[in-house]
Amino acid sequence: MNGVGYGITPFMGTHGILARSSGGGGGGFVNEYSLSFDGISDYLNGASTFSDLNGGNQITISMWVKPTSGGLSLIYLMSNPRNTTANQGQFGFYLFKGSRIEFWMGANSTNYIRGNINAITLDAWNHIAVYIDTTQSSATDRGFIYVNGADVTTSRSLTQNYSMLTATGSLHLGEEQNGGYNPYFGEMDEVSLWSTNQVSNASDIYNGGVAFDLSTLGTPPDHWWRMGDGDGDPTWSTSLTDNIGSYNLTSSMPSEARVTDVP
Repeated sequence: MNGVGYGITPFMGTHGILARSSGGGGGGFVNEYSLSFDGISDYLNGASTFSDLNGGNQITISMWVKPTSGGLSLIYLMSNPRNTTANQGQFGFYLFKGSRIEFWMGANSTNYIRGNINAITLDAWNHIAVYIDTTQSSATDRGFIYVNGADVTTSRSLTQNYSMLTATGSLHLGEEQNGGYNPYFGEMDEVSLWSTNQVSNASDIYNGGVAFDLSTLGTPPDHWWRMGDGDGDPTWSTSLTDNIGSYNLTSSMPSEARVTDVP
């Protein structure tokens, strides 16, 4: 992939970036669109409390991201609330420029896993996935972060048998849910979530770096947001379709946020 390391900031990006079209995956699967987040006020969230993970010990998140080099130092990919205090959500998933990739769970973010931020290339498409299973007896088996098909985990602090707290609000993509902090600046595509640990299928999920029809996996995700594909001419204040589950997302993002730049 072309691009620069995560610590360098050669230029800013906007909704007006040059776009390209791409297919991918075969079998009639077409990936035409992604969403471009402006790093200021763009985000997606559900209309109801996202309770799928309540009391659970496992989660898998997979997505394609193209973070813009001129964005904030810390940008949120996904989060889910449990109360009104920052960093006390059910979980949070973010990129911290020059520092780390992090997925955290619970009060005060005391249960976390971190990955090598230098594995992320700015201004280029990256596949990123997190796999969590706190039921594992070995601490080194309780979580993994993968970037572009490779394990980039650097540290873990995941309590054995730790269970997800009860969510109190809707799932958010592109910002920290409490107060809209740390908005994501860049593009995002093919976001999926399992309430199980799919690390044994990490290679299939990455698919050699090609976006594909996730419903064809032996264990499809519980939710799959295609970020513009299959939504016709969307009005972002209405709905972004969940292509496997029924948890649609809403947003006030403008129509030009849907771009033809895809992984």
